[in-house]
Amino acid sequence: MQTVVISRGAFETMTAQAEREFPFECCGFVIGDASDEARPIRNIQNEKHAAEPARFPRDARTAYLMDAREQLAVLQEIDRNKLKLKAVYHSHPDHEAYFSATDRAQACSFDPAEPDYPETAYIVISLRGGKFANAAVFLWDNEHKDFVEAELRVS
Repeated sequence: MQTVVISRGAFETMTAQAEREFPFECCGFVIGDASDEARPIRNIQNEKHAAEPARFPRDARTAYLMDAREQLAVLQEIDRNKLKLKAVYHSHPDHEAYFSATDRAQACSFDPAEPDYPETAYIVISLRGGKFANAAVFLWDNEHKDFVEAELRVS
């Protein structure tokens, strides 16, 4: 089993954001090189659901959609500073930390057979009653053409 290492600071930022945004899903990136940091990104799913419920039937209690401007700003920072997109993260309020079919579809938004960011980990944070319960991390397995769970280590 592969291991993904995330700094304690990045992990604490992610879990604090998840608890703060409960009962809605939170989302963001972990970026860095030798060290890393979490970059929270605003979940605009509720706004989209309110404006176009037929097109966006789920609200932020069970879905997330990253604000495109914030997402682009972080991706440009990664390019500008020659950093790495180490992880994409989001929370599952009052649900387990698993990689759902929706999570997979979002991770493979351009091509359903390949992830948008093949070298990037995907972290799912489980909350129960608004408090951190556990987290799981998933990596793309090129041989099986699917995401598999890996070990998440916080250092």
